[in-house]
Amino acid sequence: MQEKYYSFLRHFSFWLFSLAFVILTPVIVYYSLGYKFDIKSKKFLKTGALSIKTFPRAVTVYLDGKKIDELTPGTIRELMPHKYNLVLEKEGFYPYNMEIEIKPSLVNNIDVFLIPKIKGVEKVKFDFNIYGFFLLRQIFTEKILIFTDKGIYFLDTDLEGIKKVSEQIFEEHLANSIEEVIANNNKLIFWNKKNIWVVDISNENFPSTNTANPVYTAGRSIKDAFLGLRERYLIVNDGLKVIALDMDNLGVSFEIYTLNNLNAKIFYDARSETLYIKDKIPRTENFSLFKIEIMPLIGGRISNERRKD
Repeated sequence: MQEKYYSFLRHFSFWLFSLAFVILTPVIVYYSLGYKFDIKSKKFLKTGALSIKTFPRAVTVYLDGKKIDELTPGTIRELMPHKYNLVLEKEGFYPYNMEIEIKPSLVNNIDVFLIPKIKGVEKVKFDFNIYGFFLLRQIFTEKILIFTDKGIYFLDTDLEGIKKVSEQIFEEHLANSIEEVIANNNKLIFWNKKNIWVVDISNENFPSTNTANPVYTAGRSIKDAFLGLRERYLIVNDGLKVIALDMDNLGVSFEIYTLNNLNAKIFYDARSETLYIKDKIPRTENFSLFKIEIMPLIGGRISNERRKD
């Protein structure tokens, strides 16, 4: 009786282990090849990976709300191919939240720059009503130009060192309409869709009598403007034509090119003193690119004027 029992137990164990071998071998092979069983789809799926780099380092990672033991930088492997919610957290920085997708056999590389939490906001020490401002970058300095109810001022980027440019006051709607400002060594130039103004800043003390002189009114609408020709001329697209305004002799200007379409665009390369124009080809519906070398053009006009004299 006991012998039959042991015989049965041996046969049962043999078939049990055989069955387990048949069932588990494919599973082990699948896992060794990077497959995992997905409960959602009830299928074996090839896994992927997520590689995370951050600045700063040592950031805590949460994937679908689950905290990952390893801090950044690092790689999370054997992830099922799905979409995940990724959260990156570090004390003193704003949490970074994004959706990422893991694809089979691929590594999703994430590179994140965390932003420090704002600890304080500085305010200028004066209480002028500021209508508008522009950051002006020059070779060695940076200034903020502000339009206020007390006039036009330069301000250092640390919000110190305020200096008056002009007593002239631009009403709020006019100050808000200004689109761009250019500053060179002698002139402050700014414009809206309709007008261009110039302020002489050659005197370091910026005398309060300085006025913002309107030097040009557009025939249609000012779209582009570039300082060129050794910073002497302002090259302007006014919607109907391209003109050159002499910044040393205000009020002097001449037409360089007549535009064929209101949607024309210009770009001026100050290094080569070359004007590029995207404009419609006459008597067609097509646009093309045109090029004008400005220095020979200006030189030719000056020579012609001298011959006339």
